[in-house]
Amino acid sequence: MDKHRNPRAKAEAKTNMKKTTIELTEEQYFFLKEKALELQKQNQNASIVSIIRDLIEKDWQEWMKGKKEKKG
Repeated sequence: MDKHRNPRAKAEAKTNMKKTTIELTEEQYFFLKEKALELQKQNQNASIVSIIRDLIEKDWQEWMKGKKEKKG
């Protein structure tokens, strides 16, 4: 059976995904977009969206690391 037609397989695939919504100021948006365009020149196969997502994820991880260091 084709896994794309199997509703259970589709539901299982969705559980591996996460959706993040963020609010950005116009200044933050343009900064991220410019940074993403610079990084895209280095990696021609990466999409702007995936690069922005990676930048946000990296920043979030650094923020969490700093938060944990302040606690301990």
